[in-house]
Amino acid sequence: MSQETDRTLYGRVFHRNVCWQRSYERAEGEELLMALYGSLRNGLYNNRRFDLQNRSEFLGTIKIDGYSLYSLGPYPAVYPSEKGSVVAEVRRFSGKRQLEVAKSIDYMELFGGYHREYVDLELPEKKLRGIIYVYDEKPETEVIDHGDWARYLKEKELPE
Repeated sequence: MSQETDRTLYGRVFHRNVCWQRSYERAEGEELLMALYGSLRNGLYNNRRFDLQNRSEFLGTIKIDGYSLYSLGPYPAVYPSEKGSVVAEVRRFSGKRQLEVAKSIDYMELFGGYHREYVDLELPEKKLRGIIYVYDEKPETEVIDHGDWARYLKEKELPE
């Protein structure tokens, strides 16, 4: 491995650690709202793994403008985009037990190359503020124009 490669790898690891630390410097409060667009959506792999049906409150499915959805193979990424939008499920995590699940999701995402961004979540009759996990670098992979990961998996006949 060349010295240049080492610096690049170190830089990414350092960046992820800084992002993770910053996310926990913020006051957590008594609840956390997340806009989940990939494998954490209802019926998909990480949703089942974290048992989100029983460990969070589903508030609804929305479309969030300003992001494009990309396929990274077995999972997706979003990245800021002027003309894109992404379909996401809004989930509320409250109470000690549910916030522990949220922390586990946060850990998985932040060390997987994502960071938190706060977004407005417009549900019917409610406007809330929550987080979405955004990929650290713009993916050089397939853009999913309709912005719906669950639909993409069905269209491509890929495992959920």
